[in-house]
Amino acid sequence: MTALLALLPCLVVIVAILVLRRSGLVAALMALAVTAVLWITGVFAPPELIALPHAFTDSLVLTSLVGSVVVAGLLYVEVCRRVGSLDAVGYVVEAMQLDPPRAAIVLVTGVGVMLESLTGFGVSLLVTVPLLLAMFDRKRTIALGLIGMSAMPWGALSVSALLSAELAGVPIDVFSSEFVKTSGPVVAILPLMCLLFVPGASVGTFVFAVASGAALVGGILLTNHAIGVEVAGVGGGLAVILLAGLIAPNRRGVIRAVTAPPLALLGLLIAGVVVQKILVPVLAGVGIAPLIATERVSYALLTSPGIALLLVSLLGIVFWGKAVRRGTKEHLGRHVVSRSWRALLTIVVFLSMARLLVETGGIGALAGLLAQAGAYAAVALVSGLAAVGAYVTGSAVPSAALFMQSAAAVGESFDRLPLFAALQHSAAGHMSMSSLPIISILLAALADRSNTDEREALRRGMILASLWMVIVIVSGWFWLSYG
Repeated sequence: MTALLALLPCLVVIVAILVLRRSGLVAALMALAVTAVLWITGVFAPPELIALPHAFTDSLVLTSLVGSVVVAGLLYVEVCRRVGSLDAVGYVVEAMQLDPPRAAIVLVTGVGVMLESLTGFGVSLLVTVPLLLAMFDRKRTIALGLIGMSAMPWGALSVSALLSAELAGVPIDVFSSEFVKTSGPVVAILPLMCLLFVPGASVGTFVFAVASGAALVGGILLTNHAIGVEVAGVGGGLAVILLAGLIAPNRRGVIRAVTAPPLALLGLLIAGVVVQKILVPVLAGVGIAPLIATERVSYALLTSPGIALLLVSLLGIVFWGKAVRRGTKEHLGRHVVSRSWRALLTIVVFLSMARLLVETGGIGALAGLLAQAGAYAAVALVSGLAAVGAYVTGSAVPSAALFMQSAAAVGESFDRLPLFAALQHSAAGHMSMSSLPIISILLAALADRSNTDEREALRRGMILASLWMVIVIVSGWFWLSYG
């Protein structure tokens, strides 16, 4: 049972955050210290000095992938906010003049999924929650807002998917197709779940919800195949918005709202990702393919979605310079740095801890123990560990750092590596919507916050996340048997 000691750093994180109320950075440092003790004492293997520099350099490479998206993404989000792009999205839905049930579905599974896939960081809640609150009471708004965050496996231009594929050693195109199998059933029922919290639903509304679910999954599949995982969630959200636009009573008004100048920044980002995907293989063909790598991990620099985010942000600053500078005393660069440095440092520490566990044999020992439980039990255990990591840290990225290597090793023992890597990613993404950081953003978006809001949000989030977990595990069992 020595292998269970590999879970000790995760237990330290849980206690530090949920019991001691420490920050994610402090929790990560505590977990790294515990991992270092496991390494020095030779719990899993005799300690080798080279393990520490290996773990640190590997973590820097992987953090450069995540950081390129986090920093550039925060810059892009702030430029969009100052220009008015986020407000313009709400005007599009208002122009559709939909009844409340259909409007809720479009806001949650169209606008919410699209924005979270483009920007991440819970930005979609800042747009959707005020609009939902204008139509529904607080409890319904809280539940609907959380449903809109439930497609997080594709959030923030799929940075967690890119990192997870790298950690698991699975090609990104294979990985992205695989986790559609484990997360697809969840996103397919999101529009129907909206109807549980919306009064006045009719047969027509039910049909629209079913069609929206099909559009959401179809948009994700089509965009993933045609362009790539980076904008797959964007394609799904846009498919729902397009479906609603086709039935809108005032199509001219919708067209005017869609063509508002601030929305150009959203369109430019989508176009930028497409152009980048086209150019990367062309540049690689002529020998331009810079690689950031160690002997163990690597990533191609030009494939980072951060490049498109940065270039589009700079275009926004150039063409909307006055709007970017107007109405705020905080310098744009200082704002981005102040919001990103702690997150990046936390990720470095989490990844260093995870890589040190790999170097010392802890992950291998844990994977061996999980594999002994049998394939079907391993599906539930891998998904459960991923969910715990995401709930505690608030993101699928640290969860991948904690457990992706063990999930991949378990999958390899059953010759189903892509499936188990997908289970880790799906479970982490769907559970993170109920985490404290996401709940905090949701509460910040609620006007006139009451004392009962946090308790309601935590309860609703845990109920929904538990349902998503059951669906992910059952999906894993299905594909294990018939995939």
